[in-house]
Amino acid sequence: MMRYCSESLTFTVPISLSDRALAEQFCSQHSSPEKAKQVYLNTLAVAAVKFYLRCMGVETNWSASLSWNSAMQTVMDVADLEVIGQGKIECLPVLPGEKVIHIPPEVCSDRIGYVAVQVNKSLREATLLGFLKMVTECNSVPLSELRSLEELIVQLSETPEKEKQPIHLSKWLMNVVDVGWQRVEAAELAFGFRSAEQTLAENLADNSTISVQQGILLDLGRQPESKPIALIVGLMPISEQEINIFVKVCPTNNQKYLPEELEIMVLDDLGTAVMQATARSTKSIQLNFSSELGEHFSIKVVLGNVNFREFFTV
Repeated sequence: MMRYCSESLTFTVPISLSDRALAEQFCSQHSSPEKAKQVYLNTLAVAAVKFYLRCMGVETNWSASLSWNSAMQTVMDVADLEVIGQGKIECLPVLPGEKVIHIPPEVCSDRIGYVAVQVNKSLREATLLGFLKMVTECNSVPLSELRSLEELIVQLSETPEKEKQPIHLSKWLMNVVDVGWQRVEAAELAFGFRSAEQTLAENLADNSTISVQQGILLDLGRQPESKPIALIVGLMPISEQEINIFVKVCPTNNQKYLPEELEIMVLDDLGTAVMQATARSTKSIQLNFSSELGEHFSIKVVLGNVNFREFFTV
């Protein structure tokens, strides 16, 4: 059974008999006691991370990893685990009492993350201590610099940007709503936020009314008690070829302010930020701009190491 330790933000997972048998099989193919021990611990570390990721719904392919290959084990200190469709995670064993993780030179690149795994003395349990997104030096890194495993799962759960399909805003004007988005009027009670104090028409000194407002909840919290925020996009056609657009973030669940240092950006089709703002004791942030039919842009919301990006076509 996997155990979550809230105080230290670690996860303890079981090491099965079959995992230990596999480790024995791998290490028996190496005559050097030092290499055999290295391979044994690396194998248990990979098995622990594989178990954890499976529980989190992340698919892996160990047999496609270098750590599964005896020849590669001989010439490298490697404990990689292939995450299907994303890349390799390095599973770094940590001995009880150690305060640092040791990163071999051969694994300092071509990795999407590094997970520190401490195997207990009985070899029946392993504790995932945290992860590093990247490393700058192939040396030792203090355990105190590890990031939360929750951030790793967020990173692995994100759809690669190149695979995301843009939202066609013109369809909103025909009452075609994208999955996850709701009309603000219908979502206010569910989202727990109030509509903008001023309409887009007022902000743009225009007497027209907003045609469509859609909202979506974003969970960017880094702590269990964090509350989601609402992202609202509003449209107001001003001609057959041009639409005024507003983008707004605001707190939910009766929270008064946005999280400190939350950033919102509007990016052009090249990914360059053309508008942005940062929350500092801020109740809400709203960005207004206009766009022509056929143009592309994206909205990015960032809080610390967690971010959300949505692509749009007008």
